[in-house]
Amino acid sequence: MGRKIKILFFVIMIFMGKALHAQDLDARSPQPAPVGKQQKAAEKKKEIKQKKFEKSVEKARKQHLKNQSKNTRKMMRKSHHSSKRWNEDRKGFFLTRWLRKKNH
Repeated sequence: MGRKIKILFFVIMIFMGKALHAQDLDARSPQPAPVGKQQKAAEKKKEIKQKKFEKSVEKARKQHLKNQSKNTRKMMRKSHHSSKRWNEDRKGFFLTRWLRKKNH
């Protein structure tokens, strides 16, 4: 009896998801407004400005590295690698977490 109820509940949930998805396709939903020439020009100008900024940041970063001595660059590379490892905060491989001895 319990198994049949679980299966019925599962089937009902699947059909509800499809019904909700079908409601999203409403003909009365707002359509995006057509973009005018001025707006296109403004977006293009903003995009060019953003690319120019990114290029200048990259150029400054390269110049900063170029100003450092060889030993300093090595140290910077090592510290970057170790900080990246610590900041990712990965939990570890799932099997090692599952099979690890619990401290209960």
